[in-house]
Order: sequence, then structure tokens, then C-alpha cells
Amino acid sequence: MEKLHINLLSAIKLALTGESAPIDKDLDYKEIFKISRTHQIIPLVFDGLYKANGQFEGFENFRNVTFQLIRRDQNQLYYLKKIEALFNNNGIEYMLLKGSSIKRYYPTSEFRLMGDIDLLIKENQYDVIKPLLTEIGLVEKVESDHELIWVSSNGLILELHKRLIPSYNDDYYSYYINPWEKAVYKSNCSYSMSKEDEYIYIFTHLTKHYRDGGIGLRHLIDIWYFTLKHSLLNKTYINKELEKLELLEFHNNIIDTLDVWFNGKEPTELTDYITQRIIESGSFGLREWHEKANAARATARTDSTSSAKKKTVLRLIFLPMDEMRKKFPILEKLPFLLPLLWVVRWINAIFNKRKSIASETRRLNLIDDQIVDNYNSELKKVGLKFNLKKK
Repeated sequence: MEKLHINLLSAIKLALTGESAPIDKDLDYKEIFKISRTHQIIPLVFDGLYKANGQFEGFENFRNVTFQLIRRDQNQLYYLKKIEALFNNNGIEYMLLKGSSIKRYYPTSEFRLMGDIDLLIKENQYDVIKPLLTEIGLVEKVESDHELIWVSSNGLILELHKRLIPSYNDDYYSYYINPWEKAVYKSNCSYSMSKEDEYIYIFTHLTKHYRDGGIGLRHLIDIWYFTLKHSLLNKTYINKELEKLELLEFHNNIIDTLDVWFNGKEPTELTDYITQRIIESGSFGLREWHEKANAARATARTDSTSSAKKKTVLRLIFLPMDEMRKKFPILEKLPFLLPLLWVVRWINAIFNKRKSIASETRRLNLIDDQIVDNYNSELKKVGLKFNLKKK
């Protein structure tokens, strides 16, 4: 493991535990800042570096960005409390997910930044939810496979989850097919998972992103810090459930890596590989890795890369009805217009979407035997695979 990375992880541990850790003073602070920004952990790293060495080179830049992120975090907390109050007062059942839930375990809120606010809702209450969110200044943006996304004028993003896992990750989705199955009533209209089930969920979410192109330091820190704060977790139950998800081997490799990072365990070739992969990933992976993952995913659903490429081309040309409805809402009332609107979409793409066509062509070229085999080998090395249904 690189010396810079050892110092970075020591700063994180110092910030979260207060345990003294040797941190060099002659660090490349510009590189530390770059990694911290990419992984959305600047306040955490800044706190650790300051506790270790006082003011350091680039201190003001770290401090100024930390203050900006604290303001952003406080804005998210303000909206989250407002949304919770609205839901509680209007009988809307909900459960905090991911960062919205995990951040409460951290010593201070900005140590666990969120990209957005995540809540699980019940779809049959969505018609009641919409005017409530409009009332507090949020605007409905888009609906994805598993989320209903709302935004504010100052950049806040709210993701209302219909599902805990996207349906296209069907090997993990089948475990979470009933998103409320693990819910435990708390108070008012609020639910949570047991600590064991929350741990399994945040690990599955981490895994999904790792497999689909990458995940960053923040989410691995969640796993380590969660176990630090909840030392009495039922590990027998957790391992049994991870076995069902076929994630036990990957989980063990991640735990080994975290033991190297934070508990003084000797690194191995595999933990060094995972560390490098995570750090290079940034918060949610690199575009190239996402595209290779998409190629591997498409191939896993068919018998060969050639079949996957054909299916992908057909899907691009004849976009399914549910996605066409999002682009052409008139299809809700007049579904028979689908063939005509396919043609409209093709013409629009030819004249106005040249860059998109080039991007899709590049993605198709990645559906190649060697590229897919290499990506699958990288997953197998850490204990993962695409175990998806053929379509």
C-alpha cells in the first residue's frame, strides 16, 4: 500500500476515533486533497490532518472547502427534518436509507457527507407525497427504475426509493423484492431496519456499485465505522444472509482490507489490489469501468457477446415502452403511436444527438470477448460475479 494512502487512512481513523496515528508532515497535500475531494471525505480528512499536525500546507484550502461542505450538509439536514415532519404529520410511512441513516452514527454530521437524501416510501402513497414536496419548494425531476427523484432550486436532490435495489440487479433484487420486509417500526410514521439488516443492506449497496464500475472510500468507511459503533452485531445471522446473496467471499475480502487500513493487519496482494481499485474509483467508479461493467452485464444475460451486442442494438433502436413514455408522455394516452415515435426519435438522434450516437457506438465496441472476460476475471478475483437471469 502506498505511503500516501497509509497517511490518508490514518487521518480518517484519527478523526473518527481520536486514536493517535503517525501522520507524516511532508505529505503531498495537493494529492491528499484531490483524493479527499473525489471521495467526498474532505471534512473527515481535514479534521484528522489538523489533529495530527496542526496547520499544514494547503490548510486554508481544506478549511474553506470544509466550510462549504458543512453549509451543504446543513441544507440537506434542514430539508430532511422538514420532510420527516411533513411525512409524520400526514401519515406517510418512510424509512431513511444509506447516508441519511448512516450519518447519525458519525461523531459529527459533515464527517459523513451525502450526495443526496435517500428515503424508502410506499408507492401507493406517492399521490399524497407529491403536493407535500411541492409545498416545501421541491420539484419532481425524473423517475428511474427504483427511484422518484426530486430537486430543489439550490441543488438538493431527494431520492424517494420504490425499491431497495434496482430490478436490473436481479440477483440482489430478488433478496429485497419486498422492500418493507426488513422494516421495523420506530415512531410516528418512521421505520428502520435492525442493525444487522441495515449492515447487510449497506454492504449490498456497496457491492452493487463495486460490481457495476466502482465505489469509493466513503462507503467502505461506513462498513468499518458501523461495526465499530455496533460491536454486538449478530455475525452468524449476517454471514448466513450474505451467503444467500452470494456475497460472503467478497465481504470477507473487504473486511480483510479494512483490517489492513485501520487495524494494523499485514497487507496482501489482494488487499492491495482492492485498496488501489477503491482509491482509483472515486465516489462511484470511472466511466470506463461502468461501460465495461455494462458490457459484462449484457453478456451475462445472453449466451455470448455477439448475442448481447445484437440485443443491445435492438434495444437502442426500439426503446421499450416504459422508457419511451418518459420521453413522449403522449404514449400514456395514445400507446398506438409507439412505432411513429420510434421514427421521430431516430430522426432526432441523427440530426441532434451525434455525440450520443458516438457514445453508444463506443459502448457497443466494449461488448467484446476479451474485454468482458478481463472484467469478469477482475470480479472473480475479489469474490464477485454477475449472476443474472438470461433474457
